[in-house]
Formats: sequence, structure tokens, C-alpha cells
Amino acid sequence: MATTSSAGTGPQPAGIAEGAIATVAGNGAAGYVSDGGPGALTRLNYPEGVAVDKNGNLYFADRLNNRVRKVAPSGIITTVAGNGEAGYVSDGGPAIATRLHQPVDVAVDDAGNVYFPDIYNQRVRKVSPSGIITTVAGNGEAGYVSDGGPAIATRLHHPHGVALDREGNLYISEWDGHRVRKVNRSGIITTVAGNGTAGYVSDGGPAIATRLHYPDGLAFDREGNLYIAEHGNHRVRKVTPSGIITTVAGNGTAGFVSDGGPAIATQLNSPRKVAVDEAGNLYIADANNHRIRRVGPDGIITTVAGNGTAGYVDDGGPAAGTRIYFPQGVALDRAGNLYIADYNNHRVRGVTGVAQLTPPLPPAADLHGDVVSPYRVQRGEEFDVGARVGNRGPNPADGRYVTVVLTLADGLLGGPGTTGRRLTRTFTGQQLVPHQGTLDGVFRVSAPDSTPPGLYTCTLEIQYSGDLNLKDNTYTLPITVTVPAPVADETALTIYQDTVPEVAPGQRTSFDVRYTSPTGQPVNPGTITQRFTAPTGFAFTGQPTYAYYETVHGIVSGNLGHRIEDGGRTLIITANPHVNTTTSDAGSMIYTIPVQALPDAAPGQYDNGSASVGRHTPVQISGKVTGGSQDESALRVVQASVPAAAPGQTTKFNLEIRSLNNQPVNPGTIEQRITAPTGFAFTGGASYGYYNTKPYVTGNLDTRLEDSGRTLVIRSNPHLNTGTTDKSSLIHTLAVRALPTATPGTQPDDGKAVIGRLAPVPLSARVL
Repeated sequence: MATTSSAGTGPQPAGIAEGAIATVAGNGAAGYVSDGGPGALTRLNYPEGVAVDKNGNLYFADRLNNRVRKVAPSGIITTVAGNGEAGYVSDGGPAIATRLHQPVDVAVDDAGNVYFPDIYNQRVRKVSPSGIITTVAGNGEAGYVSDGGPAIATRLHHPHGVALDREGNLYISEWDGHRVRKVNRSGIITTVAGNGTAGYVSDGGPAIATRLHYPDGLAFDREGNLYIAEHGNHRVRKVTPSGIITTVAGNGTAGFVSDGGPAIATQLNSPRKVAVDEAGNLYIADANNHRIRRVGPDGIITTVAGNGTAGYVDDGGPAAGTRIYFPQGVALDRAGNLYIADYNNHRVRGVTGVAQLTPPLPPAADLHGDVVSPYRVQRGEEFDVGARVGNRGPNPADGRYVTVVLTLADGLLGGPGTTGRRLTRTFTGQQLVPHQGTLDGVFRVSAPDSTPPGLYTCTLEIQYSGDLNLKDNTYTLPITVTVPAPVADETALTIYQDTVPEVAPGQRTSFDVRYTSPTGQPVNPGTITQRFTAPTGFAFTGQPTYAYYETVHGIVSGNLGHRIEDGGRTLIITANPHVNTTTSDAGSMIYTIPVQALPDAAPGQYDNGSASVGRHTPVQISGKVTGGSQDESALRVVQASVPAAAPGQTTKFNLEIRSLNNQPVNPGTIEQRITAPTGFAFTGGASYGYYNTKPYVTGNLDTRLEDSGRTLVIRSNPHLNTGTTDKSSLIHTLAVRALPTATPGTQPDDGKAVIGRLAPVPLSARVL
């Protein structure tokens, strides 16, 4: 492998203002037309990774066109790999004549070799300057074997990102392998980050010993540090040349807060690819925030493209003020132009001179309120209600422009020094320093002995004025006044098995146990021992969790301290099963406990498990071992919605899959061939969802297109009712477009869905 150096100047159009955005490939319509013309006038189909070589050629993975394409500095587009058909043939021939299966990233070395992950072929492939394609990593089988051997003889698990260091070593991120691997110049593969287990542990230790979660884009800086975009952990991590891993952006919580502060303290939302410029600026495709973020050498994060709203407006304006749509890839050229794979806009776009661009100043302050409000209070006692106002922005805020207003419900009283139901506090003479600081807008309130028990709703406003120029924030605070004090005894709880595990021998599932109290009584027994015995045929396995689903804060959940004994027969949980003591434990609490049916378990219903919670009366725990999961013949498929689109437009429709009598069905991975009605074609976009579970379980489907999009082939396991995460029904959501030649006003019904060996299900669509 040859080493890599600085990129050349790419195809960004001349005469565009610094920081402005323009399209260099793709006209916004999903599809494929031809090569040899201007890149901005042709069609792309979900472009993903991008790279620029030393001569200024821009390469990108045209994912659902199953091609890798190149835009020359002159703007002309050509294909460098893939004939447009999904699949795999062999190596050693012309790259443009072979099949690929959804390439998702690209890297190029100084010798002109182009590397890309061929994701569903479980390979990383190379195209030489003469156009010959070979495999450099992966034997075509998904999985993991070991390190230290030839890269072309081992397994990869959905390779997603590629990068080259200055010595010419190739680095590969494995999306489902939760690892980053290195292929040295001799072709030997090793792991440089991730232990293969999905998750997050901590920073500061050896990268090969920690957990990653869906690693994606990779990039190197001049010092040899490796940057990894962790889609599942909502972070970007850095691995030093000595192998130590740290976080450089993202606090692990999905979302968006603001710019101008430390990158490690803010939120990212499913970051995808990354790039580093010569000055050490890190660029992040913050996909679900619809932004490109930049982290400077000082660790401060800003936005350089995208205003956070998904979509497309026009080119030519400031990149930071326009819309982008799930950006997936980023790369820079020698002139400091930034190239973006604008995935759902089917475009590759360039931002002129972004490396020299000074992002616009963030707002004068970014204030937020941390609300203080008890969910339940005892009559006759005092309690706190209000908000502590903090500053997430980079500039100070003057407290004289901040006022907290609390309007009490009739029946509640303010503390000493207050009159009436409207309580206010302004913070004249106080300052909120950047990125921290607190203004105390919390009031002392009481429920007099004369207040009847019941629900009392207060209103809280945080008002900003003056130079802050921010909108008011208003909150509704429900407070329940109770007469009895909390019971410090687990015997006051009502405990029962909420779901019964029902699974075939050898399969895993989980069941729920509900903890609640009569009439919302607060119960706080403290930390106690809870001993669970599995029903016959079952063993405990994995991490039990708890969750409160009925709080004003949304779902409050976490892991339970536990140990497993007697070969999985006994589970001991040590925790405090409290309910209704604060706003974060309102209602009932659910324990979700993983189990496995033993491989030799006999089919039948077993009711001899138990849950002994402290001094509480033991609760019966049941489980059912089924006679084995059915194949797809037990499934029933219907078209749940009819797509309607004007000629040339794209839309979606749903297929609903259920099982007979809601029985468990686990057919394994099978082929599902969906034929579009006349006048329509599939785009390749397809996802699945189990919407009768809490929370929803969703993801993308493995697809390929045939017959110019007329046929969509899905390979997946349409399992149902095998556990708590696939209850009742499965929805396949498929993207289609009405062909430009479709006849308006017609409703063809000659489409069909063939799920494995099931009889075809007719499909229809409407042309508007």
C-alpha cells in the first residue's frame, strides 16, 4: 500500500463566497442515469462516504447504485467500480464490470488505489489505478474469528468505514463487530479498538480492551491519532499512537444542545463519518442533527453546515444557514473546501473555504431551566418548587434580564415573605458565567393541613428579556398532595409477573415483573435482597434492568445490581424497589429479566418459579417452553397502506406481517421478493419496526434492487412473538417512486409480495 498525503483541490465551483454551499454531484432525484457528464446534473442514490485524492478527484460511495464514483476537478462524473447490480462475482477483473453490494465509504492513497467497504459482501476491496478490483480484507462471511492472520482469509462483520495512515496501513471499522481493525502492508489483520462487545465503558485505557457501539467513520490527524465516529454511543473517540482511547466530542446522550462550548460536554446525534484538516480541525457528520460540526484544536465545537432542519433549500447561500438531510460523509481538499455526502438529498455538496471559515457567533446566551418539582407531597409539609436557571452558551448572561414566575394552584401557599399565588424572582446583580452558573429560582411552598388530597397543577415561567432575546419557557407542574407518609416496607408493594416468557428450547427472551402500590401510595423500602427462582426449563442470563414508564420525565431506566447462582437457576437482585416517592419514580416500576429456555427443555407451561422480594410474600413466576418456532408458513402478510405519488415523486408504504393466533414464529433469514405495481419502482430504502413493544424496535433492512427497481429483494428474519421485543406484528416500510411515465389517475394492482414460500400477496398503488 502507498502512503497518503494532502488532497488536491477538488471540483468545488469557482466564484462562490467563503462558507457558501454548492452541489458538485447529484440533482436531488434518486437513481442512476449515466456517466461522462457534469456531476451536478446526474442522479445519485444515497451517497455515503467521500474522499479527495492528491490530484483533486472527489470519490464517493453511491450506496444504492452499488457503485463507487469519481468527480474530476472539472466536474465530470465517472464510475470507478460496480456495474450497478447488487451482488458479488469475483476479483481480478475490471472493477466497473463487477458487482458490489452497497459500498458505504471510500479512501484513496497516493498511488491512486481506491479502497472501499463492500458492506454486504463482508469485504474491503481495492481498485488499482489500472481499474482492476481485488479484495484486501474479508472472506465474504459475516463474523469474527481472530487476529494475526491474513486479512483476506478472515471474517468481517459489516465493514463500514475505511482510512489509511501515513505508512499505508489500512483501517476498517466493523459496524456489527464493534471493532476497528488494522491491515498492515503485509496484509496481516489485527484489532486496534473495541473488544467486540457493544456498549461504552470509560475513557483513558487501552482501546482494544474497551467497548465500541456501531463504529463508523475513521480519520487520522498529522500526529497519527485515529478518530472514530461511534454512531451508537453518540461520541467521537480518539486513539493515540500508543493505543489509549479518549472522547473528543459528545457526552453520550443523543441530541443537540448548542455550539460554542467544549465538544466533550455537548450532545451529538448518531455521528457517521469524520475528517481532519491540516490545522487539526475535526469535522463530524452529525447525521441525525442534520449538521456538520467542527471541533477546533482548542476543543470547542461549532456548526459549519446545516441549520438542524432536515431538507433541501437552494445552493449558493451560507452553509451554516441552509438545510441538509442526514449527512453521512465528509472530506476536505487542499484549498480547504469541505465535501458532504448529503445522503437523503441524493447529492454531494461542497462548502467553499470551510477550513478558513469563522463560524457565526452563537447566541448571546443559551439559557435552560432545570425544573424542581416533587411528584407527590405530604399534606402539612413544606417542599420546593421552581427552577434553577443555567447557561449552556459561551457568553455570560446578566441576571437582571431573567425572571422566574411561579403561579401556585389554589390550595398551595408560598413561604415567608411571599403573598398571593403568583411568586416572582429576578436576579439583578447576578451573572451567569459561560457553560455553567446557576440562578436559584426555587420557591418554598407548603400544602396546609386544610388542603384536600388530590392533584394540584402549578405553572412555571422562565422569562428572558433585554439582550438575551430568547423565548419564554413555560412548564406545567402537577403535584399530588397525599395524606399518609411513605411506607418504608416492601410488604406495601403489589408485585406480579407482567409477562410470561414463551420461547423455544435454546432461545433467549425476557419477562417483566411489575412493582406497584395501591392508590399511588409512596413506598420506599430501601435496598433489599430480591431472590428469583427460574421456572423449570429456564435459566437466568444477562443484565436485568428496571424502568419507570409513567414519569413526567419520560422513561427513567437503568441496570440492576445482580448475581446469578446455581448455573442460572437463581437470580439475586440487590436494589431499592421504590415507587411514587419523587417525579422520577411515579406509577409502577418494571423489572425486565433476561432468560433462556434450556436446550433440552421439554415443551410445556411451568409455574414453579418464584420471586421473593425481602419480606414480601413470594410471587409465582411462570414460563412456557414451546415446541419449536414455526417457519414462514405461519405468517400472514397484508398491504397496510397504499402508496400515492405524482409522476417522478417518491413516497412510502407499509406491509404488515402477523402470525396465526399470535404464535411464535422464527423462520430464520429468508428471501422476500417485492414487485412494484406498474408505473412504480423501488428506491432501495426499506426499514422494519415492531411498534407493539415499549420502546419501539426498529432498523434498516438488507435489500437489493433488480429489474431497474421494479423488484426489491429483502433478506431478513421476519420473526414474531419470540420475546418481548417482537410482539404482535412486524411492519416493513418500503420507499417507492412513481415513474415519470406513470399515467396520472390510475391505480395499478399488479404488484406482489412473496415472503419465502408464502403465496404471493397482491399490491396496489395510486398515481396522482
